Amino acid sequence: MCTPQCIFEKLGGLACDEAIKAGKYVVRFAKNLKNMQDKMRDLDDCREDIESKVGDARDRGEEIKVDVLHWQSNVDKLKNDVDQLVGQSTARENMRCITCSCPNIMRRYKLSKRAEEHRVDANNLIEKSHFEEISRPRPRPPELESLSDNNYVNFDSRASIYKDLMDALKYSNDNLIGVYGLGGVGKTTLVKEVGDQMRQDGTFKWQVAFAVVSKDLNVKEVQSELAGSLNLKFKAATDDQEGRRTELWNKFTNGDKYLVILDDIWDMVDLKKIGIPISDGKTGCKVVLTSRKEDLLRITMKVDRKFSIAELPEEEAWDLFKKKVGNSIESRPKIYLLACELCRQCKGLPLAINALGTALQDKPDYTWKNASDKLKKYMLTQIEGIDRGVMATLRVSYDMLRSSDAQFCFLLCCLFAEDAEIPIEELTRHCMARRLLAQNPSTFDEARNVVLTVVDALKSASLLTTGDHENVVKIHDVIRDVGIAISRDEEAFLVDHGALQWPENPINEPSYSTISINFKNIKELPDGLVYPQLYALMVGSSELSDLEVPDNFFNGMTQLTVLSFTKMHMRRLPSSLAKLKNLRMLNLNGCKVEDIAILKDMKSNLEVLSLRGSNIKALPPEISQLTSLRLLDLRGCSSLIEIPQGIISNLTNLEELLFPNNFHQWEAIIDKKKEGTNSSNKNTGLEELRQSLDNGKLTTLHIFIPNVMLLPRDGLKFENLKRFRISVGSNFEWYENFPETRFLKHKGSSLRNEFTPLVDKAEALSLIGITGLKKMLHDRGVGNGFPDLRYLKVESCDDDLEYFLGEPKSSVQSHRLHPLQSFTKLNRLVIEKCKLRYLFTPTAARGLVHLEQLTVRSCEIMEAIVGFEGQNDENELIGDVMFSKLKKLLLTNLPNLTSFYAEKEKTQTTTGSSSAHPQPLFNNKVILPVLEELKVEALDSIEEIWDKQSPSVNQETASFGQLRNITVERCTKLVNLGPLNILGRLRNLQDLTIERCPNVEFIVFKNGNEEEEVADDSTFIISQLRRLAIKKLEKLKSFYSSSTTSNAQSLFNHQVCFSKLTSLHLSELPKLVSFCTEMGEAGTTEGNPTIHAQPLFNGKVIFPVLETLSIEEVGNIIEIWDKLSITVFEAHGSFCQLMNVEVRGCIKLTHLFPSKMHQLLKNLKVLMVENCETMEGVVGFEGDVDEDGLRNEQVCFSKLTSLRLEQLPKLVSFYIKMGEVGTTEGNPTIHAQPLFNGKVAFPALEDLTIWVVPIIRDIWPQQPLSKPAKEVESFCKLKAIAVCFCERLEYVLPSYMLPQLHNLLKLDIEDCEKLEVIVSNKLKEKEATNNDILVFPQLKTLKLEQLDNLKCFCTGTDQLLFSHKVAFPALEYLHIWNTPSITEIWDKKPPEQEIESFNKLATIAIVCCDQLVYVLPSYMLPRLQNLQELKIWRCKEVEVIVSKELKEKEATGNDPIAFSQLKDVKFSNLPKLKGFYTGTQLIFSNKVAFPALEHLTITEVPMIKEIWDKQPLSEPEKKPKSFYKLMSIHVEKCDQLVYVFPSYMLPQLQNLQKLVIANCKEMEEIISNKLKDKVATNNNIILFAELKTVILQFLPNLKRLCSETQLGFSNKDAFPVLEINIKELTIQDLWGLEDLETSCIAPNLMFLVNGTSTKEVAIEESEEEEEEEEKEEDDDDDDDEEEEEEEEEEEEDDDDDDDDNEEEEEEEEEEEDIKNANDNGGRGGD
Repeated sequence: MCTPQCIFEKLGGLACDEAIKAGKYVVRFAKNLKNMQDKMRDLDDCREDIESKVGDARDRGEEIKVDVLHWQSNVDKLKNDVDQLVGQSTARENMRCITCSCPNIMRRYKLSKRAEEHRVDANNLIEKSHFEEISRPRPRPPELESLSDNNYVNFDSRASIYKDLMDALKYSNDNLIGVYGLGGVGKTTLVKEVGDQMRQDGTFKWQVAFAVVSKDLNVKEVQSELAGSLNLKFKAATDDQEGRRTELWNKFTNGDKYLVILDDIWDMVDLKKIGIPISDGKTGCKVVLTSRKEDLLRITMKVDRKFSIAELPEEEAWDLFKKKVGNSIESRPKIYLLACELCRQCKGLPLAINALGTALQDKPDYTWKNASDKLKKYMLTQIEGIDRGVMATLRVSYDMLRSSDAQFCFLLCCLFAEDAEIPIEELTRHCMARRLLAQNPSTFDEARNVVLTVVDALKSASLLTTGDHENVVKIHDVIRDVGIAISRDEEAFLVDHGALQWPENPINEPSYSTISINFKNIKELPDGLVYPQLYALMVGSSELSDLEVPDNFFNGMTQLTVLSFTKMHMRRLPSSLAKLKNLRMLNLNGCKVEDIAILKDMKSNLEVLSLRGSNIKALPPEISQLTSLRLLDLRGCSSLIEIPQGIISNLTNLEELLFPNNFHQWEAIIDKKKEGTNSSNKNTGLEELRQSLDNGKLTTLHIFIPNVMLLPRDGLKFENLKRFRISVGSNFEWYENFPETRFLKHKGSSLRNEFTPLVDKAEALSLIGITGLKKMLHDRGVGNGFPDLRYLKVESCDDDLEYFLGEPKSSVQSHRLHPLQSFTKLNRLVIEKCKLRYLFTPTAARGLVHLEQLTVRSCEIMEAIVGFEGQNDENELIGDVMFSKLKKLLLTNLPNLTSFYAEKEKTQTTTGSSSAHPQPLFNNKVILPVLEELKVEALDSIEEIWDKQSPSVNQETASFGQLRNITVERCTKLVNLGPLNILGRLRNLQDLTIERCPNVEFIVFKNGNEEEEVADDSTFIISQLRRLAIKKLEKLKSFYSSSTTSNAQSLFNHQVCFSKLTSLHLSELPKLVSFCTEMGEAGTTEGNPTIHAQPLFNGKVIFPVLETLSIEEVGNIIEIWDKLSITVFEAHGSFCQLMNVEVRGCIKLTHLFPSKMHQLLKNLKVLMVENCETMEGVVGFEGDVDEDGLRNEQVCFSKLTSLRLEQLPKLVSFYIKMGEVGTTEGNPTIHAQPLFNGKVAFPALEDLTIWVVPIIRDIWPQQPLSKPAKEVESFCKLKAIAVCFCERLEYVLPSYMLPQLHNLLKLDIEDCEKLEVIVSNKLKEKEATNNDILVFPQLKTLKLEQLDNLKCFCTGTDQLLFSHKVAFPALEYLHIWNTPSITEIWDKKPPEQEIESFNKLATIAIVCCDQLVYVLPSYMLPRLQNLQELKIWRCKEVEVIVSKELKEKEATGNDPIAFSQLKDVKFSNLPKLKGFYTGTQLIFSNKVAFPALEHLTITEVPMIKEIWDKQPLSEPEKKPKSFYKLMSIHVEKCDQLVYVFPSYMLPQLQNLQKLVIANCKEMEEIISNKLKDKVATNNNIILFAELKTVILQFLPNLKRLCSETQLGFSNKDAFPVLEINIKELTIQDLWGLEDLETSCIAPNLMFLVNGTSTKEVAIEESEEEEEEEEKEEDDDDDDDEEEEEEEEEEEEDDDDDDDDNEEEEEEEEEEEDIKNANDNGGRGGD
């Protein structure tokens, strides 16, 4: 038998405690296995939650954060390990020992231990699963990044300026550049084109920010524009300008390159105020400014360089003019000379030429002559900054507009802010309210069509431009200035944006008809204004401003029809508003208005009411009286929660009703008969929409219906809606803010009938979880269904469909949806979680001529995107499928997808069987000529992406020529992407990511006929690739396969040049040895050790612009750069632009750089080396050494700002001789080297982290080395030093280093076991420094943690941390934790000469200093006037906080010392603490004052008997008031404390909000009232107005709350000084307290007694009394039954006890066996 002794003999030689653990593993095998499986189930739940969130984030197009991906990868790996272990356990559990039939103990031990380890791993992963953020927004796609509008014209006259500006941004040190010229000359167009080009060529990829400044600089709007350009989401609030400034600043200084374009500046712009740092050559931005004023750029902004944009020469101007009016102008002799003259009047300004040329295009001769006459007339007008000729030409363009509608609509656009996006709907509302349109449309829908027609005419005339989407327009600032001048002269408009005060009335001029005024900051409006002809008033503010509007403000504006307030905070609307009988439109957008009830007086005429973005919480019932209202806009009212019943139903004339997206408080009407009861307390229901929908007037509706059950049973009539944004069952996501005006989103089991008409009309349609999809959509797809649909998303629809889109086999039987005629405008299609075999038939696919984006996700049975099952048409079988406009294709989690276009096998072999072979994802039948982004993820059946028989790369119609981004992830069967010649077609590829594809051996492969195409000396040039990421490819050997690369284990075997690659990531590639194989070694790896010694990068690979290099867990590489290829690198400029290098987990790497490599690393800023087990040096050198044992040359990292060396167990020195690498074992000379020496310099280093580097003993040498003649000053900019887990380190800094560390801000030293001193002063010439004071002039943070042997900060003062020889004049934060060897922090004796040190300390935290007796000497107190936080925890020997020497008494006198800024005091776990100050048994005496203290915590301080003295001591007249600001007091586990407060303290505690007293065994009362003179307080009532929470717990001896009363606060008269207003009172386990009357404390108090409310206690007590009475009545009847039951229970208990005893005895015997076996285990062998 396998006795316990035998078990331990098999485990062999384990120590006693280890053997017990091993035995427990064996005994608990089944239990550990079950615990592991239980924990894995919990982990699976977490994984599902995370994957759901990841899926949602991917739906939004966001990028999943790296830590989340790592977490998912770790979970997958653990799950595989667990599955493997479970399989082993079932197979091996019953395996028997060789010598007996017992279970195999060793296997049980191993499996049980692994199970427990996996359980711990699973638990850790669960704890790490609480991510604050799952994802972040992706960089904006290139098509959205373009700044220019693609109308840029290359003029020869500007070619040199364009080139010089590009060169200045690329190559020069000019960081602030100005571009100036006349308005309309083309400055904005030029700089936008330059920005686009800089982004495209990689100089500022994704990092070009653009903002318009204009005349009225609004810093917040500029910040928002810049953030939008950078895809940056501010965390700071909208009104937090300073917070946004900080975020922008940090963004611009993160090490990347940024170009910031600030367009159209008119005055001084403080770049720092916005958050724009000018580049210093290392960080910051290059900034381009445009302005009309050269002096502003040169003198005020002091630009480094400026460029003048002149007018076009006459020839170029004429060519541009001809293009606009038509080249046939030269064949019209009657007007040719006139045309030349008109062109000359445009003064060479493209803006004027475009406007005038467009106006005269194809016009008859008389129109030209009329234009010439008007031009001469308008030449008299002058506008600042605009040439008169330009003004005249633009005025002519305005006059040439064909309709008064177009002219007035143009002038309306001038009322909006400069460079604003003007909504079409806003123009429509103005036109309707003011009756401006000649056609006099009767509805808003008709008016919108007229406005759209007019806007198109204005765009054609080049007077307006298209905004970001089709529903907004923009106007050029020059054209707007001209328009303002026209409106002022002809229509009496006043437009003043940026006003400081209200403008004066015009004298001897027509009264204003329209005023648009925007204030920078205004508090009140004037009264007594008279504008008898004013029809429109628009008042706004650049930011939310408090505004006082006089009640009579509108008395003199009786004709007002349009009134708009924007971003104003008004307490109420003025009463004179009711006098505006003609007011038809009222906008209160973005306003905070507390009272709008006055609107009821405007019921006769008000037609448009917009409260968009306001703060209203409830719509006032008075709104229901606005019976003329035709439009109600409540969008963006996120606080709105109440819309009273009756409002919507009374507004019977509504045409447009727009609710907030988040409003869901609809009342469900269950019984119409009860509808009238309490209606005033109910929200409106959807039934109220019925009348407006039925009468056909309501044509626009925005609404969120959270549940279809809220809809009336008999439905609503939505079919008359023409514009809608309706979501049912699921609200709109932020990314669903599409420009489409007809959007239906429905989530639920079935689509109700009332929504089916909307499906036909929709421009955007989202269907989630819909049943009956085939029936619902196919019936509507017959004919020309869905004619306007642009966006379609179908998710989680369970209908089993063969096709989603396809031609039906017959009109009767079909398993596919939609004929060819449907979806003619569809441009975005998302299919997710649907049961589909195919998405399209070839015919249907060819009909999607406008499709731009296709996303297919999580369709488990899908076999192909395009298929033709059942199709017999020959064209179907052999024809191509072209998606002519498809730009973005995402295929994710399609496990059965075998091909994009399933190719039917037509040819058969001679035996008649089909030739089946794996199909590539894309074959020759699929043509994607404009595809830009391709993402392929979790396609488990795909082996190749591209077909081996790809067509020639010279075909102009070839697919993938525009592809920019390729991402391939988690394709388990993928072997490669495709043939080598596909690289020729991917000429525009910029971003390539391949990740987690375990079977990929080659990225691309070469066909046999391609072997001859690539000669040995050829060079691949991948011209546009900017980012390459290859991660977690377990089998990857090479970038491409060939006859010479079967075992090459390198990415490339020919010379390759990545001419624009800026970022390279290589991660978890276990078989990769080299990036590019040397020619002579290819194919010779078998048995050839030299091939495995190749460096990762040699002279065959060229990276001229590489900036970021990340290498992680590439375990086979032993060298990254070839030392013999340095000259080749230099010749090609390889690696010269490297800025960030991260190397992690390369376990065979012995050094990082060869010494000569530093010449190429002049731009290196960040270097991180982590977890490289064999690394002994970062820089390795060869050759002769000098007297210091090092090569006699200095290696300089001139721009390195951050250096992190982490988990490098064998690192000896940063700079080490390569001949000695690998020979450190047993070599004391190597180990004696410091980490840094004089041979390596870091003149720019700011952040240094050294973590888990156990071998080093010195970071810097104790003695300065001999200096080279040209030594560069090193470490002089160091700001932060962190040293952790360096086991052999005995000190950190040699004293001679301190002059170089004058910029040091943070010093963090942790867990260095042998560290005895921070600063070592062991210079050979000690006399020279004995009297010197070591000063850290800028150090603000000092952390010393887990330093068991630390004796002092500076050599020479054992057990005294800080002597007078070291000074910290700027130190703010001091944290000392677990330094058991320190007995004193500061010397008891004051310095002989006063020095400035510790005067700025704001926080002191002392934790676990076991030998510390006191904290502060008394002479330190005057220095601590900035101290805000004092925390002393777990210091076993501390007796006092402040120690005072006897000799000091005379010096200090009786004046108390005040901690004037101290806000937080915490004393915890101080078993010997007797008092705060020497000589007192109190925490607080009158020797020290705390005027600012807010929070006081005293826990586990058993020695103290009093916190404050019972009797007030005589106080100095000048003593500061103490404790008056106390807000919280927490006293716990103070065993000798009898009371908390003396009664005289109560007047000082008027701000107390929270009082917690707990676990104080001897406490008898809370307040002691033993004053000598009681009369002094008897006439005063003290009110604790702020006290909200009182918690009294576990106070067994508490008898009363205050002296002289036995019943707490039950008797006011007995203790009249106390009045308390408490909201929460918890009383628990106060056994000595007999009663507590709360009526005098808080009459309505609901407090807790032992965790139960007093009301519940009363109910429970009454119920208990009733139960006791009933029991007494039934006792006699039940006695006999109870006795019988007790006997039976005793018998059962005896049986159970026997069973329990047997189990306990078995467990005890088992433990004894283990222990006995352990006693003998050490003697046995295996």
